[in-house]
Amino acid sequence: MSRRAFQLVTALNVFLLSLIVVSGGVVRLSGSGLGCPTWPQCGDGSFTPHSEYALHGAIEFGNRLVGLVVGAVVLITPLMALRLRGGRRRDLTRLSFGLWLGYLGQAVLGGITVLTKLHPATVAAHFLLSMVLLWNAVVLDRRARQGAGQVTPAVAPALLWLARLLVVVSAGVLVLGTVVTGTGPHSGDSEHPARFGFDIVNVSQLHADGAMLLTGLVAAMAFAVRVTAAPAAARRESLVLVAVVVAQAGLGFAQYFLGIPSVLVALHMTGATVMWVVALRLWLAMVTRPALTADAATAATTAAPATPIPGTETPAAGVPTSDAPAPDATPTPGAPALPAPAAVPLALGAPRP
Repeated sequence: MSRRAFQLVTALNVFLLSLIVVSGGVVRLSGSGLGCPTWPQCGDGSFTPHSEYALHGAIEFGNRLVGLVVGAVVLITPLMALRLRGGRRRDLTRLSFGLWLGYLGQAVLGGITVLTKLHPATVAAHFLLSMVLLWNAVVLDRRARQGAGQVTPAVAPALLWLARLLVVVSAGVLVLGTVVTGTGPHSGDSEHPARFGFDIVNVSQLHADGAMLLTGLVAAMAFAVRVTAAPAAARRESLVLVAVVVAQAGLGFAQYFLGIPSVLVALHMTGATVMWVVALRLWLAMVTRPALTADAATAATTAAPATPIPGTETPAAGVPTSDAPAPDATPTPGAPALPAPAAVPLALGAPRP
């Protein structure tokens, strides 16, 4: 299996795992969380939605189809990691199987979420496990584009710790966001909503405080990577993160003061997913590994037979090379003539003349 094909699959994992977070949000925001009231079937005796479930059943069933596509890609990822050209790598194999285990956990947790009638705790756990899977996928995609070897910091230790803190605070903001969602009006089931018993104003303020802290850290990071020696990828990702966090702050305030409309909540959740991916990519850009091209060249040299360069072949014994002059057959004046060689017999046992 070529490295290029494996890299395409790892990037596809990041995209699909982000997509299913968004599709799951559409299920909740449209009140379709129980559009398929049973799991893994969508109603008694059928894996497809009944007409009686109407639009809600179609939305939930569509989300399950996206989950099946994600599962197919996740399934082939470790199989490809085991058959990589140039030899398998332990880190890529472990991360690939980590996706596999995480997907199985999501399938089980999704069933529990339906069976508990969309309790906000299980819904929040479902979302947060998706973020863990995205962390796994982003790290795998990064490692697939690097060679094996020891990690080397590409920035000063203080900047590396700032990147780690940024990831931790981002995770905390995501957790607080699930609390706000579990307290707000969008439960995922329009008929039997289940909610946390928190005050929406207090939890929203706590979430906003965490978002402001994150914004300050992102601004500090964007400044630090430009006044210190930092990789170009880190500077690029810091700019993207600034844009995403600013947009997220605007969406957060807008949805709060506009009564939490579903469209803005969907955009805010999509932005949270993008923010998480970019924050992880920024953190990973702070360290380097050996270049993948060096590993690939070594593997190719080891695996491929040596091909002689034209013009450097070693001639066989007694065969003159093209560069060596041919022996002169013209006799030297005054030299005795050599006798003619005896004829070589054409067949074994033929009489000599």
